Amino acid sequence: MKLLFIHDHPFFQELDKVYSGGGLPSKVWLNYLKYFRKVHVFARRSGNKKDKKVISNLDDNSVVFELTERYSSTLSLFINFRRLYKQINLQVQKADVILIRLPSVLSFIAGFICIKINKPFIVEQVGNAKEAMVTHGSLKGKIISSIFEFINRWIVSRASYVSYVTQKKLQIDYPTNGVNASISDVVITRTFEYNDIVKERFLQQKVKIGLIGGFDAKYKGQDVLLKAISLIDKSARDQIELYFVGKGDHAWIIDLANKLKLSSNIKFIGPKESGKEIFDFLSTLSLYVQPSLTEGMPRALLEAMSVGCPVLGSKVGGIPDIVDDEFLHDAKDFRRLSEQINRVICDREILYRQSLRSIELIRPFQKEKLDEKRDNFYQSILKDLSLKLA
Repeated sequence: MKLLFIHDHPFFQELDKVYSGGGLPSKVWLNYLKYFRKVHVFARRSGNKKDKKVISNLDDNSVVFELTERYSSTLSLFINFRRLYKQINLQVQKADVILIRLPSVLSFIAGFICIKINKPFIVEQVGNAKEAMVTHGSLKGKIISSIFEFINRWIVSRASYVSYVTQKKLQIDYPTNGVNASISDVVITRTFEYNDIVKERFLQQKVKIGLIGGFDAKYKGQDVLLKAISLIDKSARDQIELYFVGKGDHAWIIDLANKLKLSSNIKFIGPKESGKEIFDFLSTLSLYVQPSLTEGMPRALLEAMSVGCPVLGSKVGGIPDIVDDEFLHDAKDFRRLSEQINRVICDREILYRQSLRSIELIRPFQKEKLDEKRDNFYQSILKDLSLKLA
């Protein structure tokens, strides 16, 4: 069987090589090639070299890319919509199985076509449509967000098969009557055991607070964290060391820190290599904070938990699934976050207890457990489809 994978992800193509900005590296396709002979990817073509970071195609041509230039902006989508619809319709008609990753404009179109022609399809729900659009901040974004939310709900409610990256949150946001499973797109390959947690890590005079997220897209909430810390009493604030990890232009964070008189609290800002360097860094933190404005299931948060970091986070995406209710805050609510940070600084035993909780809650995200979930999900789909095609 041939799988058609549709998403808005921008790929950069150079001769026979296809690159991703990082979100869809070549190893992702192995999850599908275990069940399908070939994967055909329909997505956007990027002309920006910032998307030329990791190889996305495989050497054996088991993954084929068709990249459209008809959707590079809202205006181009409007102008080219008829031709784009015909292009996607042709791909849907030819494919044996369709997988759409939501939220995504190209996937909305493909989902509508599948429903119209009564063709079974798989949804991967990786985020909240309304949250993703509202973070744009413009009036247009807020109007479009409501439309996207309605379309996303409608498509998922009629989907044959749905996998969610969260354990509960997106299932509530986008309910389905189809076959469904909770399969995180974040795979944890290494975790601390309880005896790896050294209590003294949380009792030192300095409280090391970390946040990982790119600086160019401001939805990771670095400004929210800075504003929260600025409200803390000076004696407690002087104990805080801030570590901002990510790529991109961080001048705006430095400017805000200067304005809030927190520049001396920032001990590191910039990129770190994924893998050992990131894990070694996370294992030194007293606290990890994820004050995002929108998320699916945040990789950095899970990686922090895997090395015993206590965590605070906003009530977006899959964060409420894994962060203790008493340490959640509404998106942008820096006052509530400030209260929570102040509380754990004043009572370090909370940090230690939450560290042990992190180790326990990360277990469902271990590779072998996710592989088993994915296998059960796709085997049930293949069995169902074989009966329908027989």
